[in-house]
Amino acid sequence: MKNTPKRKQRNKPGVVLFTAVAVMLMLSILLTATVSFVSVNRTKTNDNYKSKQAYLTASSTLESFINQIQTDTAPTNDPTAKAQQKKAIDNLKKLASANSGKGTTTNVSYNGSNGKSDNIGTTKITVAQEGTSVANIVVTCETTYLGKTEKVAAHISTQSVTKPAEYTNTIELVGNGGAGYDNLNVIGDMAGINNTTGKVYRFTNNTSIYGSYLMYGSLEVSTQPLIMLKPSLVDEKQGSTVTISENLDVSNEFHINSTMARADGYNYVNIGQKLSTSNHMDVGSSGFDVDLFCCEANIGGNDYTQYGNFYVYKGAGAYNGDATFGAAGQTINGSLYVEGDLNVTKSLKVTGSVYVTGTITGKDKIVCQASNIHEGAVLSKAGRDAKPQIPVSADAYVYYPEDFFMSNDTNVTTISDQYQAFYDGSNTKTFNTFASDWTNVDYTLTELIDLTGTGAKTPVTSRYKLRITSSCTWASDLSFNDYGNGSRILVDVSDSSGDIVIRLQNGLNLGAEWSPVIVVRNRSTIIDTTTGDRKYNCYFVSDSGSAITLNGIDSVTGKSQHSGSSACNYSFKGLKVFDYDTYVRMFDSSVLNNTKGNPGLPQSGFVLNPTSVDVAGSYRPKNSSIIFLFGENTTLNATDQSFFQGSFYSPQAIVNIATSGLGGLVVTDSAGGKMTVQCCAVGVVIANSFGNANTAFYVYTKPSTTSVMQNAKGGKDDSAFGYTLDRYDHY
Repeated sequence: MKNTPKRKQRNKPGVVLFTAVAVMLMLSILLTATVSFVSVNRTKTNDNYKSKQAYLTASSTLESFINQIQTDTAPTNDPTAKAQQKKAIDNLKKLASANSGKGTTTNVSYNGSNGKSDNIGTTKITVAQEGTSVANIVVTCETTYLGKTEKVAAHISTQSVTKPAEYTNTIELVGNGGAGYDNLNVIGDMAGINNTTGKVYRFTNNTSIYGSYLMYGSLEVSTQPLIMLKPSLVDEKQGSTVTISENLDVSNEFHINSTMARADGYNYVNIGQKLSTSNHMDVGSSGFDVDLFCCEANIGGNDYTQYGNFYVYKGAGAYNGDATFGAAGQTINGSLYVEGDLNVTKSLKVTGSVYVTGTITGKDKIVCQASNIHEGAVLSKAGRDAKPQIPVSADAYVYYPEDFFMSNDTNVTTISDQYQAFYDGSNTKTFNTFASDWTNVDYTLTELIDLTGTGAKTPVTSRYKLRITSSCTWASDLSFNDYGNGSRILVDVSDSSGDIVIRLQNGLNLGAEWSPVIVVRNRSTIIDTTTGDRKYNCYFVSDSGSAITLNGIDSVTGKSQHSGSSACNYSFKGLKVFDYDTYVRMFDSSVLNNTKGNPGLPQSGFVLNPTSVDVAGSYRPKNSSIIFLFGENTTLNATDQSFFQGSFYSPQAIVNIATSGLGGLVVTDSAGGKMTVQCCAVGVVIANSFGNANTAFYVYTKPSTTSVMQNAKGGKDDSAFGYTLDRYDHY
């Protein structure tokens, strides 16, 4: 008979941690050849159940081996744990590959409830290869009981795969310098991931973030910025947080609110060093608590109001967990925890309790029930009161655009052949080449499209001045009379085109009189069954040259090294880049039927949904197949209502999108709430440094999982060591 339970798989980023029985078994066989003891439940039997007893003994032994592995399976980013997991998998492979793949066999004995060895059959465990590859292993348990023998097996596929990159931030700064933000508005998360000490970021003029914020460095706040914690756009079940590794200095109004009720794991502000306020600061609101953690606090100036708990815990160096409250009005609608000394110089209202490990100065100024004020307290720092960890570093990038341009490793890139073809003379096509072919000029496209999300398709016609169907260079050789004044240019990605790589000629400078509108249509039919993303993508790449040298992976940083990348500069005014499926829904037929001109505002009723869930009456774009890859020392300046629907991967480049963007775009959240914004970009912007101006929004949409960006964070340090349990067999 067969015993074939439902297939069990590990989590994608999961890893296997062999401990207890599993580690004892493998290491003892491999290193000392001693006997491993497996504890199983005794099953009373008699001569009529010899076979059953043999089967139960064999299957229990095998399942104890497998279940221990499954019990200890858990994701980890800890390098030490990863090394242990890899060692465990390597040990398993050594057992299996011994004796030319026939494996390693050991006898197992059993302990009864009295601690003495029980005679409930003799069992052999064999770990062997299945087939010719050590990646496939079969673990067999064979038990003989009073002359009856039964055998069961578990079939395992070992894995050592590169973890794919995850992009969770709408804007992510990679450089080691600070930055200033003026009227920057982000729907989604934002981060500064370079863990260089001493950096200072500045928020001015109503900068707003509707999501989470993580930065390494200090934040200086003025002119009424807002952080509105919202559910993650990557996973709506997750909440949001604010993490600042050094200091937060508030010299003007600062509001940190939430749309979610507090729960363990989110709704907190975590400051690695000191919080200083000299003007109004709000944290949380009634019914929407936001906890705040820091290592020193100096609350002064005007009002401080918080809904949630305020924690001041000791930190590294001189940060002793001291707190001073001297604001003109200060209220904590929650509890106050101070691990050092508390100094209250002006009235402080606390609706919960006050716990201070050191001394309290100005106790009479605390408006709180006397029985709730505890001096010399011991802080548990457990549960809700545990200080969140500030990660030592963010998930670092390993591969850069230069690797995608020049590498011959197909595990890294799929576009190097197209890129290098621009420099070896095999691809001399430009936009003007397609303009010379009448089949690509004044191009009309009619396609059946489900505009309502109900499955009913209607014919939609859109017209374009020019159509691009393969990789080429965007050079300054088009006729202005024919292609100026907002010409619509269709980039048509298909199975026959494969990835379309468009090189931007160095120095490309297009003024407002050009204002091109690029629409990228992707109809490749090869679909990733997991994500639904199409195999081929459209890449706009910098003209970084062919003298790039890839110098391998640095043994210390684990990052790819390169040299010889040419500097590039680009300037666009009024450039708009759309995904076709968004474009034909965003605008009505009066716009779609024009081959030139500013498309203007989106049509009434169009609602963009950047969340991870469907919202009635909105359009949720798929992962973006439009990717901008800018190499080292590249600078992009985009102004005058420029708009980009696509992802920028430019970790060593400067991206300045100083533009008011596309007006009148309605954006929804997962609860159906709507907001009308001026939008500069829909996608992900990753840059060494980033510049903005004017009141404009950046909206999150992750890049295609089939694009080369999936490999940017790959490499040896991100390998996941694990296994898949394919099936159990009973012979």
